[in-house]
Amino acid sequence: MTLVTPLKRTAIIVKDLRRSLRFWRDALGMNVWIDGKAGRELPALFKLLGAPPCTTRWVILQSEDVDWGMVGLFELSRPAPPSVPDFDRMRAHVGEACLVFHTADVEAIYRAAKRQRLPILCPPTRLELKDHGVESIEMTLRDPNGVLVNLIQNVKGGRVGISNQFPGLKRRRSGASSRRQSE
Repeated sequence: MTLVTPLKRTAIIVKDLRRSLRFWRDALGMNVWIDGKAGRELPALFKLLGAPPCTTRWVILQSEDVDWGMVGLFELSRPAPPSVPDFDRMRAHVGEACLVFHTADVEAIYRAAKRQRLPILCPPTRLELKDHGVESIEMTLRDPNGVLVNLIQNVKGGRVGISNQFPGLKRRRSGASSRRQSE
């Protein structure tokens, strides 16, 4: 028996909250669950983030209305934290986490990432695991803060099944309309 629940949320310290929202909310279509701002009146918050007393603005995003697997964006200021030293943004690094999401439309996310000029490590690429009968289209990019993100659109599930058929996962059309995936 495990001592923890499935992953509740990933917290990302961001440089520019608005730019980060353009990716996480606008390109990926995640919903704002809660947002807020706090300063020295909430010392537990900056202590939990490993920061000196500062101002913190945050937005917690979720996919549809599930309250697990959320993404929290935290912008710290007065003082801002130091940036991560320069590294090769076009490859993965030891100790680095990669956030993995399923999607019904990897091409739409690819186009949005290109418009935002985000580093794309791998454009949409067909991946076939013949031993498992699995086929997918995947891509890997970095969000506006350098976080590694992998997106998977399953084509054939084989022995492991089609795992991008979650309730509520929608294929986005141009404009505001969308429809449920029908695979």
